[in-house]
Amino acid sequence: MDVKFNMKGMVYGICLIIFILAGFIILPKMFGEDIKAVDYVIVQRDSIPDKILDMMDDYIDQERALATIIDGKVYVIVTRGQNEEYGIDVEKINLQDKDGKQVMIVEAVYKEKEDAYPFVVLETNMESLPDKIELNQKFQGQNNSK
Repeated sequence: MDVKFNMKGMVYGICLIIFILAGFIILPKMFGEDIKAVDYVIVQRDSIPDKILDMMDDYIDQERALATIIDGKVYVIVTRGQNEEYGIDVEKINLQDKDGKQVMIVEAVYKEKEDAYPFVVLETNMESLPDKIELNQKFQGQNNSK
């Protein structure tokens, strides 16, 4: 049996394999969003730093998410605003790069008043504050943002 080696076909095959592999590596980075989850721990009421408790009077009536650094730790504070029928809980926190800026996206859930608090303080694993914070809320049992 005489086997012929086709050099031209071999080069085309290798080029095709390289293009396919490059597509699997490069295309997701071009079109996919770079989203990173932020690890956090809910701070118990008796462990909330005094500096946060002092500033809560200014923000407790507003529906927002804030971040601050105290003693080298980044804390995220989420408030429910004037909606006294519900409490608030945090579902997840993500970091995303948008237009060269680091944006923190806080996903909050309004829950029955007995199951949640008017504000939540979270201690994160972040080392610096984000450039911007977005708060996305939804009511318990719904999948759409408010």
